Amino acid sequence: MNDSPFQVLVVDDEAAVRELTIRALDRAGFECSPAINGEQALKMLEMKDYDAVVTDLRMPNLHGHALAVDLLARENRPLIYVVTGIVQPKLAKDLLSRGVDDIFFKPVDHAMLAVKIAARLESQPNRLVAAK
Repeated sequence: MNDSPFQVLVVDDEAAVRELTIRALDRAGFECSPAINGEQALKMLEMKDYDAVVTDLRMPNLHGHALAVDLLARENRPLIYVVTGIVQPKLAKDLLSRGVDDIFFKPVDHAMLAVKIAARLESQPNRLVAAK
């Protein structure tokens, strides 16, 4: 990775899952921020830009699908990775066709999640995120 670590927002209402994801991404060199739901994530995204957002789908106060759709509509959107226990091919197809970067089904191989995010971010040298 480069001198300034990539910024990742991890959105999950389950504290244990959120912390596990953050620990795995921290070990891979990412700088992570937690959010407990989509509503909090949107507030955080107003204050700071993130290179990537990793979100669960099923959450209170703005679920992950609505968060992903909102992010996809933005001009300078972060990469979007969905981590979910909902195994519905129709839902996965919908999210991927809208432009979500990848979907991981629980239980998640966090090392692979980190590798995929890093590879995608490093392949886009123009991607530059700085705090607002």
